[in-house]
Amino acid sequence: MSDRTAFAWDQLPEVVADYLRAHVAQDYATAVTFLPEDVTVTDNGEVLEGRGTTLEVFDKSAQDYDVETTLHTIARPADDVWEVGTHLSGNFPGGEVDLRMIFTLVDGVIRRLDITV
Repeated sequence: MSDRTAFAWDQLPEVVADYLRAHVAQDYATAVTFLPEDVTVTDNGEVLEGRGTTLEVFDKSAQDYDVETTLHTIARPADDVWEVGTHLSGNFPGGEVDLRMIFTLVDGVIRRLDITV
């Protein structure tokens, strides 16, 4: 599945689907439980090291902005890499943006999450 396909929950590994369900609901305390303690997350160019730092940054964003996330597409650019195309709308600067959430799995664990435009 290297080409983009319409979003469907059953096309994702369970850990990615579980993470996304919590993330879309802005329940970041639950979302980060699907990440290892030493995860690396890149969000908007900022590298976040570890589960605790990721929760801190995501929680602050949720306090500052009301955001609705719509999941649009899935691609699989490599064997253990899943890319989910998303659309965000809300009261953040610009009001709307399309993002890619790229999950890199190692032994079934999300080792890296890159969130890019």
